[in-house]
Amino acid sequence: MKTIFKILLLGGLMAIMAFSCEKNSQPEFQKSTGLILYSGEPSVDGCGWIIKMDTISYSPINLESDYQIDSLYVIVKYQILNSTWNCGWREPGYQQIKIIDIKRK
Repeated sequence: MKTIFKILLLGGLMAIMAFSCEKNSQPEFQKSTGLILYSGEPSVDGCGWIIKMDTISYSPINLESDYQIDSLYVIVKYQILNSTWNCGWREPGYQQIKIIDIKRK
């Protein structure tokens, strides 16, 4: 009887441990209103296209040409990446984002 109890107790503990682990395999997306700005040609110390959201400006890695319009307001769903775009004389660079969905405001 004690052996069966120990097996059930051990099995229960293993099940609790298996289901209590966090599974964060989905990337975290954010959604915000932004202003697309052209900050100059990167080959002459500009930073290219950036998106300003609130007080922070980001460098999008995949801004479609249809949205490469200076001073265009958009609603953008995006993922913040771990990389930065170091351009011109700017230190530190702009945090890069990957656009998931974008539309004109």
